[in-house]
Amino acid sequence: MKITRSLIILAVTASLLMACSSTPAEPTSVSLAGEYLNSDYTDATSLRNQLAFGTIKLEGTANAITPEQAKTLIPLWQAVIALSGDTTAAEEELTAVQDQIVAGLSAEQLQAIAVMKLTNTALNAFYAEFGIVLPTPIPGVTKVPGSGNTLSQIDRESTKTAAIALGTPEGTGSNTGQAAKTLLFEKTIEYLTGVAGQ
Repeated sequence: MKITRSLIILAVTASLLMACSSTPAEPTSVSLAGEYLNSDYTDATSLRNQLAFGTIKLEGTANAITPEQAKTLIPLWQAVIALSGDTTAAEEELTAVQDQIVAGLSAEQLQAIAVMKLTNTALNAFYAEFGIVLPTPIPGVTKVPGSGNTLSQIDRESTKTAAIALGTPEGTGSNTGQAAKTLLFEKTIEYLTGVAGQ
């Protein structure tokens, strides 16, 4: 009787362990863009930025966006902007929209974007065209929040005035950060709107 009882307990325990081990793991957020694009080269910009900037840079090539594609892509990029400004949006939501953008492009277009090897330096030059100057990170140096606060109020005002006089307002404060965060996507929508003839 004791042996039978021990075997039953052992069988139940084994069943529970097998059930736990066969439970699928939490799904991870894997981007479809990662199947075509990568960011393992020097100064690579994010996959999302590669998609946006690459879409614009396809203009005038054999892989340029078609009017039909543009009509499909415009609301998706609008969703990216909306989600980027929503502090409660999960990264998985942005990845899902990004995957729909990837699905709206052809394999040839995605390969053409991948070959461009778009960098943060090129993106910063693009931002500068619209008056947004972002600090260029120094490789291997982590920026300490508040480290730029050693300037006196007079020096800060002088720097800001000089930047405005040169036509390149200095990127300070959250407004510039938000503008930089969505400017590329806004310009992508403008480009697509022109292609779609809207």
